[in-house]
Amino acid sequence: MQAKQNVRDYSEMVYAARAVLLSMMLLFAVPFAQAQSAESSSNEVVVHNFMPDFWSFWSAASNKSPEEQRKSWQTLYIEPHAAVFADLAKPCAKHLNDVALQKEYFPTLAEFIPAIHALDAAIPGTIADARRSFLKVFPDMRWAGDIYIMASGGCFNGRSQRIQGREALLLGLDDIVELHETNLPPLLHHELFHRYHHAFFAYEPERDEPLWTRLWAEGMATYVSRRLNPTAPNMDALWIEDPQVKVLDDREQVIAADFLSHFDSTSQRDASLYFLDDQSKDTKIPARAGYYLGLRVAEQLGRHYSLQEMAHWNRAQAEPRILAVLRELEKKGSRGK
Repeated sequence: MQAKQNVRDYSEMVYAARAVLLSMMLLFAVPFAQAQSAESSSNEVVVHNFMPDFWSFWSAASNKSPEEQRKSWQTLYIEPHAAVFADLAKPCAKHLNDVALQKEYFPTLAEFIPAIHALDAAIPGTIADARRSFLKVFPDMRWAGDIYIMASGGCFNGRSQRIQGREALLLGLDDIVELHETNLPPLLHHELFHRYHHAFFAYEPERDEPLWTRLWAEGMATYVSRRLNPTAPNMDALWIEDPQVKVLDDREQVIAADFLSHFDSTSQRDASLYFLDDQSKDTKIPARAGYYLGLRVAEQLGRHYSLQEMAHWNRAQAEPRILAVLRELEKKGSRGK
């Protein structure tokens, strides 16, 4: 895996099939029979555990050359789940290609394997605790879709998108380990909120959405994660190291002003600058500025509205409020600078 800096690290979660199903049933309170088959009805939560096939790949390829590892990865891991990886082809194009896998992913994968096994034992209890704390705040959570437990090849730690026509929550366990993040509740709460929020604020990350909608979707998910994990460090809840948070604090007015000038942009370049490029070297807008700014906007609105109220806003309700806060931040910042 390629080393990643200034980003939250997540530890690789590899579940035994039984442990995964039991823990996910606790999380979503669905009957066992509903979680067994990918062909269950459209209003059920279905868990798909790809990790046994990942372990088959690793058992066959751990001591082989990168080229042999690539072949085993393709035949033992990708091909059994070809339909899912076809839906991930575009968002994961940078990572799930032969060059990136052989040069960046396979060469360092072995060092993370022990941590995968170590974390495995703690996952069921962690997920059950995350479920209880999330439902305490959002008892009206009603989500039907798919949960994928998988290795993402370095593409993502947690991701929400439509897979084979159904809403899905994907956990990339290899990224979770690589980023050295063992405090999983902030990630789980962040991704759970995306699924909850979608029922009210229908943001689709795979589409060319206006930039402000991404700001609100990610800002609210980050805000909820922070509210539910108040003692979590910035790296766990915001995915930004403390020194970088200080840089963002100092540039808050500049960032808000620049974002306002791109508020309705549907450009992938703007989305990348603010949200997607964790290694951005832009001299004006630091990496992950969109997550920071979205959190600041949500925090300001949280002074006047409850989490439930904010989570339930549709686009017409959210847009003018977000715009007003950004204009205030542009003038004086969230701390009255």
